[in-house]
Amino acid sequence: MRARWIAASIGIAGTAAAALTALAQPAPPAAQPAPVLHEDVRSPGAGSRRQRRPPGRPALLGETPAAGQNPTAIRDDEKILPEPEANPLPASEEPIHGRGGFGADRRTETIPDDQTGGDDTLRYIEVFNPSVVPFKRMSALDAVRADYTLAIGDSSLTELRVTGAPTRGFDRFWGSMLVELRPGDDVPIPSVAPEMRIVSYEVEPRTQLTFSVDGADNFYVRSDEASARGVHRLVFLAEADPRYFAPVMPRGLRVSDIPGTRVRPLPDRVQKLAQQAHRWLGLRREMPIEDALLLLVAYFRAFEPKEIRNPTGDIYWDLLTQQAGVCRHRAFAFAITANALGIPTRFVSNEAHAWVEVWVPERGAGRPGGWLRIDLGGAASALEVKNAAGKSMYRPRGEDPFPKPAEYAENYTRLEGDISGLSAGQIAEAQTPRTGPGGGGQSTAGGEGEPGGEGEPGGEGEPGGEGEPGGEGEAGDEEDTPGPGPGLPSTDPAQLRGKRPTTIRVTSAGSTAFRGETLAIEGVVAGEDERGLPGQHVVLYLAPARQDGEGAHVIGHTVSEADGRFRAEVMVPFEIELREQEVFASTPGDDRNQPSVSE
Repeated sequence: MRARWIAASIGIAGTAAAALTALAQPAPPAAQPAPVLHEDVRSPGAGSRRQRRPPGRPALLGETPAAGQNPTAIRDDEKILPEPEANPLPASEEPIHGRGGFGADRRTETIPDDQTGGDDTLRYIEVFNPSVVPFKRMSALDAVRADYTLAIGDSSLTELRVTGAPTRGFDRFWGSMLVELRPGDDVPIPSVAPEMRIVSYEVEPRTQLTFSVDGADNFYVRSDEASARGVHRLVFLAEADPRYFAPVMPRGLRVSDIPGTRVRPLPDRVQKLAQQAHRWLGLRREMPIEDALLLLVAYFRAFEPKEIRNPTGDIYWDLLTQQAGVCRHRAFAFAITANALGIPTRFVSNEAHAWVEVWVPERGAGRPGGWLRIDLGGAASALEVKNAAGKSMYRPRGEDPFPKPAEYAENYTRLEGDISGLSAGQIAEAQTPRTGPGGGGQSTAGGEGEPGGEGEPGGEGEPGGEGEPGGEGEAGDEEDTPGPGPGLPSTDPAQLRGKRPTTIRVTSAGSTAFRGETLAIEGVVAGEDERGLPGQHVVLYLAPARQDGEGAHVIGHTVSEADGRFRAEVMVPFEIELREQEVFASTPGDDRNQPSVSE
């Protein structure tokens, strides 16, 4: 259906939708000769050279998050990630948390071994989307005994509040796992970060849940209801401060500035031996925290998988002086050395990998302190990833700031080498730097803005606060010039093999809209049998009319409902040209359904 032309307007028509004209200003009187049919207009605030950006897009779509109710989907940059299906049946090789007897169980203590050669194939089971492979936090240990046993220093639990609202600038993750519940029993579950927040959850069969953490920020879930017995599917929405994943080190602070109460004391014998290591490595409490961490990371990343020659009988000293071992040996020796210096450090692990997290009093100038994830690498012949099909890949918002010696440069933690269970596209996505506005030049999840902490502006409990519009001259603010967009997505034949055909149609759209104002679009996603497909990611576009989608702009995202129908209210961008346009929709499909584009 063609759009009617209106003077000084952007005309927009949908091939499968109602006609739409985006108005810039009223039409001139009919008596005037040769009226100007298309006139470029600036956004509100036209007196400035640069345009003011529209408010950030909402981080969550669908239902309001709460205990017992998840939103329909979350936004991950330009992707929409639908809520995982609450199917109580296990996926292939999916463990049942709380049952025990599998490699992904929580370790409440561990002692270092002397098997310092390379590992064989490591197996990792992903429960998060976006995937954080291989950094799912299952066991965090923060205490050291005289025999070098690592343990949880404080096993008492603190209950967590289900926040019910996203935090501005935080990164969000779906968690989906099976848990075996027994009334009053705390079941260990994995996390993405030590300061992870639970925004909402659903569980099937339904029951009331309580989340908690111990002193090392290991996470647990339980139900106190008498009927809560057996295997349940837990689907929860979590979020975390992005500065945990992309470390920002403090400037101008020394190791000695870290409060001593933050550091868990080591046994005397271990402390004295570690102090010898400090002298050997050139570490001092008076040195800047940044310099100490750079030195430590450079040294422990240079470990190699090899046998210990002429062992002294002290596993810490042998590992340290010979730089021998894989991920668990590096993390163990780093944790002792850093804690003895006065830098709070934990040994963190899962079934496939071990690394460390350190606490610093600042994460960037003037920013509150917190934990940083530091990977030290590893050595294995291969990494096999399970339960990751179709998942997005998490990308930190900044580059790793630490030295990368040759021994670290190519290993499975960077998804290099023999990796199975991830597609080539997933690996490429994980290895592609995240770009756009935000801290460290990285895009925030769903919009601009710095992460908010507890008690900070934009902190916990701000619903949908995904960034503020940028004003004139703000960093990263670019002038929006009307012109063509990147076009509609093309389909790789490899994406179609073994999947069910789909169709997507736009069924209606408004007839007129101003640039900068909202436009309602409706449509449906269906399978080959014309039945609606629920939970499908839908991308909406405006494209110049009669150009077969060439120059299309992405204008919004949504998710199909239970009957396959979708509806979205999107903003007409200021960069859309003042000309007739058409409405298109596409769906990227998933692990069972093919992608498709509307006609």
